[in-house]
Amino acid sequence: MAAIAIKRYAQAAFDIALKEGQLDSWVTDMEMVQDLLANEGLVEMFNSPRLPLAKKLQVLDKLISGKINSSSRNMIALLVNRNAVDGLSGIVNHFKGLVDEHNKVARGNITSAVPLSDKQLSKLQESLQGLIEHELILSNVVDKSIIGGMVARIGDKLIDASLRHKINKMRSDLVR
Repeated sequence: MAAIAIKRYAQAAFDIALKEGQLDSWVTDMEMVQDLLANEGLVEMFNSPRLPLAKKLQVLDKLISGKINSSSRNMIALLVNRNAVDGLSGIVNHFKGLVDEHNKVARGNITSAVPLSDKQLSKLQESLQGLIEHELILSNVVDKSIIGGMVARIGDKLIDASLRHKINKMRSDLVR
């Protein structure tokens, strides 16, 4: 599914969820359906042009009956109707971004060579909070290839304080 279509579906879902006052419910519903579709062959079945739409919707209803609200179900049914279920993960990610933006929340990753403790992550969060005007939520990703230090990525901002970056910079300075 094209990126533009993913954004449009996510924006439409966000508008409906906001109008209904059910942003959190929609996030939960979409994640649940995304987890269900992780079962092997299910996405292919829903995207198959050979299977009649009525049969696809019957399977969908059996899978999600009573588990999600009707508006969320209708959006998933629309994706099934258009053989576009494979775009759901992109839609969910973009939808969550819209919800975070609405709630004035920014999410970021701290990549480090070793796992960070909650206390270290909290101190980094306090330090980086000044860079953005939203509430900051950080997660830690371990990547031993950065050797030491850290790389902070918050939205489109990147702070590379890794040892690997410093070594590469020294190497390029020496070459000049």
